[in-house]
Amino acid sequence: MKYFLYFTIFILGACIISFLKVIAHDYPQIDVTRRSHCDYCGRILRWYEIIPIMGYFIINGKCLSCKNQIEFWHPFWEFIGGIIFLSMIHFGDFIYLTLFLGLVVLAFTDAYYGYIYPATYLIIFPTLFLTPLHILNALLTYLILLLLSRKYAFGLGDIEILAILSLILGLKMTLWILMIACLFCIISFLFNKKRSFRFIPYIAIATGIIYMVLSFNIFTI
Repeated sequence: MKYFLYFTIFILGACIISFLKVIAHDYPQIDVTRRSHCDYCGRILRWYEIIPIMGYFIINGKCLSCKNQIEFWHPFWEFIGGIIFLSMIHFGDFIYLTLFLGLVVLAFTDAYYGYIYPATYLIIFPTLFLTPLHILNALLTYLILLLLSRKYAFGLGDIEILAILSLILGLKMTLWILMIACLFCIISFLFNKKRSFRFIPYIAIATGIIYMVLSFNIFTI
């Protein structure tokens, strides 16, 4: 019974990530009545195609109609989101839930469009009342990254997100997040040879990794 409950929570987390992905894709013109469809040909998806994670493998990662390849990061995010959601419920870390959900929406928005909507920060807002804040750390992070942005091309959205993380999680943990995010960028560059990256998705992944490391006491940060 315990494992069935864990599995249910994991699937719920994956479903929430899938829903947030749709919100980010359609924002700000969200149509809740519109059915899920292929981004390439517009075909309405069958019920088994929208099953989180498994739907991707059922259709072999391709649209059944136009045969266009669906990017693997869709089920990857659903899986990672399900794991982190399950961990937060298991360890009772509800105060970070809105931070996690907000980061996911911001990451998807940045991945789709290359910019973020300031209104999305409101999702993170409740966390500010549930945890001690590190105001000086946030100001320091913001100012340093703002200066570095002239040379290393940090976007303003990247700077704001890292400042918010520093405000909530502290400077030391934010530096770890930044280093891991940069490491993923380097790995992506080695495979894709892109000269520019949407950085917020890497920040979100790095934050999830740091959370898992601390939650399971893999090592001390």
